[in-house]
Order: sequence, then C-alpha cells, then structure tokens
Amino acid sequence: MDIFSCQIQNTVEPHLSYAAATQERESNSPQDKSIPQTRSVGSHTRYWATGRTLKIAIMRLDDALFDTVKNAINQWAPYVNLTFEFIDLNEDDELYEGDIRIEISPLYNTVARSLIGTDALAAPSYSATMWLGTNSTEATYEAVAIHEFGHALGRLHEHQHPDANIPWDREKVYKALEKNHGMSRATVDATLFPLPRDNNATYAPYDRHSVMHYQVTNDATLGDWEQLTNLQLSEGDIAFARQMYP
Repeated sequence: MDIFSCQIQNTVEPHLSYAAATQERESNSPQDKSIPQTRSVGSHTRYWATGRTLKIAIMRLDDALFDTVKNAINQWAPYVNLTFEFIDLNEDDELYEGDIRIEISPLYNTVARSLIGTDALAAPSYSATMWLGTNSTEATYEAVAIHEFGHALGRLHEHQHPDANIPWDREKVYKALEKNHGMSRATVDATLFPLPRDNNATYAPYDRHSVMHYQVTNDATLGDWEQLTNLQLSEGDIAFARQMYP
C-alpha cells in the first residue's frame, strides 16, 4: 500500500502565522470574502502578496539536483503573478537569505514536507521551510518537488477535499500506516482522509488529477478505485494558481 509521501509542516506559533499572513496580504484575513472561488482547495490565510518577488533559496548539493528542483518550481511560474528569484546556496551558506528555504537531504527521501505559504515568514530565519530528498533519479521526483512548492504557494492536499469521493478501506489503511509508518488513527485522519468543510477555506470541485493529490492504490480502497501519481499540473491546478495570484 503506497499512498503516503508528504507531510504538511504546521507552524508551532499559529498567531505568528496569522500575523505574518495578514501583513503580507490583506485579503488573507478569513473575514475577507473577496477571494474568488477556484477549482481547488486552499487556506484563505497563507497566500503571498501578488506581484512580489519570492526569493527561493535552494541548497546546491550538485548541479543536476539543483536544476531539477528549480525546473519543478518553475512549472508554476507561468500561472502566478509572482517573480521567482533563485538563490544558490552551498553547505556553508546560511538559509535565511530566502523567503522559501529548501533543504535537500537523503533524510527526506521517503517523506517530503513543506510549510504552507506565508507560514514560511513565521519560521525562524535560520531554518528551512521545505524539505526534499536527493533521489532525483526516480521518475516521480520532479512531481514531488512541484507538489511541495504547491504547498509553499498556499495549497493544501486535494485528496482531503471534503467532496473527495475516494472509497477508502479505512480499517486496512489504518493498520498499514501504523505498521509501516507508526501513524496513529488521529494522524491518518488529519493527513489522509477528507476534512470537514471549513468556512475559512476556498473550495471548488474536487480534482483527482491535481498534482496536490496523493497516489491511491487499489489495495487501499473498496471496490475498483485508484489514482496514479499525477506528474504535472492539472487544469485545476493552473486555474487555482491564476485565481489566487492574478
């Protein structure tokens, strides 16, 4: 059962996250209803200011890996009103130079993770805000980097959309993830299964082809239902990017 690949990194200081987000972009306030509906789901409180330059610091372990991560991030570039400025770091450089700071290490070859959007502004300046592995020869590596940068733009997981119609075999999934990853039922509920509808979130039709959707294998579901890993941005992903960053 291969369905788990990413962990959203939650900020430990929610009030700092909120303050950073609303200072960055006034419409991040959940009371503001001006954000248009999109074809995906995202938090109202963690989008970057439109038109700004987003500095992205990437640890360069080797040229090919650096270029792979950069090229993955640039898949979002045509669809957002943001300028991506890449900062090339070596092992002796300080991570604080970037708004988004990407640590690349073999420690993250099995589980990548990222802070959501402007939560990066509330993180300590000396720490990373996104974590990627080094296994760039795998066919899905670029898709993982695209997915994680979607989180960095403010996206949440699409398979947790409240209207997701995935026929999960929940008891089987609970047992498999506890055995293979040491995950509790509460953690599985929080990271895998659909979440309740939230008045502070932006919703649109569930998009199973989103790059923000986990792979779901047949052995994790009841009946005949699966979703292979989405390797590229879907039409829904592009619509989201254009709506949130006009």
